[in-house]
Amino acid sequence: MNISYIKNCTQQPRMYGSHCRRYSCPCHGAVMLLPLLVPMLILQIWVTRSTEKGSAILASDSDSYFSDVDRQLRERNRARDPQACCQRKQAAARSHPRIRRQLHPSGQFILLQPKPRSYYNASALGKPLLRFALFSDTHFWMPSNARSAFLKKSDSEPVRDGLLVSDSEQVLPKLFTQLAAFAASGGDFAIHLGDIVCGGGTFRQPSEEYRRSLVSYAEQERAQLGRWPIFHLPGNHDLDPNMGGLSIWRDIFCSPLANGTGFRTCVTQTDEQAQGDPSVNYRSLHVGAWRLILLDATDGLKQDSDGHGHIGRTQLLWLEAELDDALKKRQQVILMMHQLLAMPASENAWLDLQQDFIDNRAEVIALLSRYEHVRLSLHGHVHANSLTTQHGIAFVSTAAAGEYPMQWREVIVYPCDLKMTTHELDMPALLEKSKQRDNRAGRNAIKMGPAMANSVILRTCDPSST
Repeated sequence: MNISYIKNCTQQPRMYGSHCRRYSCPCHGAVMLLPLLVPMLILQIWVTRSTEKGSAILASDSDSYFSDVDRQLRERNRARDPQACCQRKQAAARSHPRIRRQLHPSGQFILLQPKPRSYYNASALGKPLLRFALFSDTHFWMPSNARSAFLKKSDSEPVRDGLLVSDSEQVLPKLFTQLAAFAASGGDFAIHLGDIVCGGGTFRQPSEEYRRSLVSYAEQERAQLGRWPIFHLPGNHDLDPNMGGLSIWRDIFCSPLANGTGFRTCVTQTDEQAQGDPSVNYRSLHVGAWRLILLDATDGLKQDSDGHGHIGRTQLLWLEAELDDALKKRQQVILMMHQLLAMPASENAWLDLQQDFIDNRAEVIALLSRYEHVRLSLHGHVHANSLTTQHGIAFVSTAAAGEYPMQWREVIVYPCDLKMTTHELDMPALLEKSKQRDNRAGRNAIKMGPAMANSVILRTCDPSST
């Protein structure tokens, strides 16, 4: 096929018949320039490729960088000629008029669908609205013969993780000491994302030791942190390993009398309305222009069969009502739950789609995708720091307190920004022990996660706008 045929074909399509259709696109010149265009096309796709609706920009911490990128994207979109062969691509772009995704190798800044500052009534620029601590997967088990038997078997396995069940009674005091210092510095509260103890499956913890470990954990927590608020979300290893369910966990962490703090950490009602149904393990917290929604990812699960989570229908309806109410009140939303909803952007061969995720995650994400004010979703369970974005939401998992890199997170909420920083437990000997115990190739690096998953800033509105 020569150039003259292509030219005649496009100018006189009827004369040249149906074979002209493949060359009738105004972009037909690309056929002859294909060797040159392919590298350019790959680069263009890398720069401008958008993820699902509402993808985020991951880039450097320079505000001017985002301004330049945004301006260039707008100018490039305006300059495009709506040719027939490009209509489908342009229609997709029009249906998702949000900022496209751009990855930057050293990026630690995420821009999430920014709105004017006044939209969220964000007036106190530069002043934190909220500081809270986030930790997960403590896996506390009091010393006992059953624990020794489990450790003996676990240590003899050819493939081992780095979880320090054997030293959990040393990890808790250090963790609570650092959280107490955080509280003394003005921290508002903490949230445990689940797996307080070693119940559920895998560990085969006797029921009585499961109860004793929960009670001991709660006593140590109160002894070191007093009445400072700590909210607890259930994980799969908080389920009763024999009887199933969370009745014992609830007796300890959901009653204002049992937890000794005078506030409820689980039920949806406020403290003044606590006479209502206490049978649910989820609730929301309202802080100015922000709403924190704490979900129960063990909803409807009697036993821990393989580690997966679930969000039941009733809880989904409650979540939808919360999101609608937050939208009406112009509040931005942070979600928290134990298992994952979204696949991390980093190497994910280590994850199990059955064991590490909420089984009806597609249903949950479909609900979340309808709302632009959902900003962040925080998770535990996988004992690793990870980060990805979908639908304008940053999904972040945090490493375990009881396993290398033995961290907790500090989250600072500003009117237009969220800042997250990881803090390592000051236990170098145990940190090295955990690192050496895990003999799975590359797993310690995966647990530490990329830099952007350890220290990240999320911008959700334009602080310079009104």
